[in-house]
Amino acid sequence: MSALLHPTHGAWRDDEDGRSWPLAALAALLLEAALIGALVWWSSHPAPPPPPPPIQIVLEAPKPAPKTVAPPAPKPPEPKTVPKPVVKPQPRPIAHQVQPKPVQPPQPVPQPTPKVETPPAPAPDTTPTMPVAAPTPPAPPPPAPPAPDVASIKATFEAELRSAIQAAVRYPQAAKLMQLTGKTLVSFDFRDGAVSHLRVLTSSGADLLDHAALDAVRNASFPATPKPLQGKSMAFTIWVRFHLSES
Repeated sequence: MSALLHPTHGAWRDDEDGRSWPLAALAALLLEAALIGALVWWSSHPAPPPPPPPIQIVLEAPKPAPKTVAPPAPKPPEPKTVPKPVVKPQPRPIAHQVQPKPVQPPQPVPQPTPKVETPPAPAPDTTPTMPVAAPTPPAPPPPAPPAPDVASIKATFEAELRSAIQAAVRYPQAAKLMQLTGKTLVSFDFRDGAVSHLRVLTSSGADLLDHAALDAVRNASFPATPKPLQGKSMAFTIWVRFHLSES
């Protein structure tokens, strides 16, 4: 084994010392790296929370039951004291002082009023006065017109209807050739110039004359309806006569 001389210390070292130095440096680096890794891991992980504080359980002793207090005994009634009669003092007599009446001044003596002479009344006028004509009373109002007799107006209007229907009769030519004559009783309702419910009540014995009687009612020129009969529906029965002398 060879020996080396260290230049600074002036001592010689063995070759084994030179070989052990790198191993010691590597171990120191590994230890330092482990410490650094431990510090990094410790800083990245938070510290565990502290343990919870201990819970204190306090056991209370049971409360004693409330004491029942007996009600106080009623007090005996106090004897009533009879009040002593109070003697009212009698009022003393009050002496009324009479005030002297005031002296009234003397009243003036009334003087007699002078008499006023009234002038003599004028003598009445004896000249005769002209008589004043009394105002003429107003003329009485004219008497109201009598109410129209509806029955007589209807009878007059029925005669006018009969004349109008008879004037509208058209004698059938066949009845003339057959020398047929007679009369037909027709019935109808009339209201303001309109005819309704037209029918034959009594036939003349010939259908030609009965149909001509109905046509005469339909074609007649009726007169104007009187005012008392306007707006009223009236029933009429009229005889329609057929004579050969009629053209």
